[in-house]
Amino acid sequence: MKITKIALLLFFLFSIAATVANFMHWDGLKLFSFPLIIPSIIFYYLGHVKKVSLLLAFFLFFCFVGDAVSLMDFDQELIYLLGPFFMANILISIMAWKVRERFRWDVFNVFSLAIIVAFLLYLWKMVVSFFENDKSNMPIYVGVFGVTLVVMNLLSSFNIIWRMRMSNLYLLLATITILVSQVFYVMYNYEFKLVVLDIIHFICQNLSYLFIVLFVIHIPDDKIRIGKL
Repeated sequence: MKITKIALLLFFLFSIAATVANFMHWDGLKLFSFPLIIPSIIFYYLGHVKKVSLLLAFFLFFCFVGDAVSLMDFDQELIYLLGPFFMANILISIMAWKVRERFRWDVFNVFSLAIIVAFLLYLWKMVVSFFENDKSNMPIYVGVFGVTLVVMNLLSSFNIIWRMRMSNLYLLLATITILVSQVFYVMYNYEFKLVVLDIIHFICQNLSYLFIVLFVIHIPDDKIRIGKL
């Protein structure tokens, strides 16, 4: 069996184990499996490329730091998570910008983008509203963080509206899963204590690592400048 298949199998095994452990509150299993998710997807990535994308490497590094922080179970955990995942979102936005497509300004494309922008801004406003009674600077931090989610999802939507290809599809899936993961995390911890929100957040977080790696792997040669990320 190739190293890539082994690494992909380990990624799914660790992801499933960590998800079950998170749901069942099995701290020992979660502490073992969760930190191994990103290393396993890194081995999968390395098995497919000859040159490593620095932007992807930094993205996975900041996500790994964020995952490590989440295992420490701090009080007011969100304030510690915003930093590393803010940087991760910025890096994806840069990647999406580097592979941007030339946009065709017709009625359908403009209307589609307008609908997407309206939906993203609605989500942004909804999440920020969860902190409207907070007397600290948390609403500002969350608002600025939310802007990165809006930007990277808008850029990925922009790309796939113009051209449907595998790299753009994986980029869109990556940004959507990150959006769902981070929005549902806030909803679960600050508004609705529904276990299903926590499960979906956790699954989407892990899937986003796979999708962003697949995005970089499938970038066509004419967009290879992303290798200089």
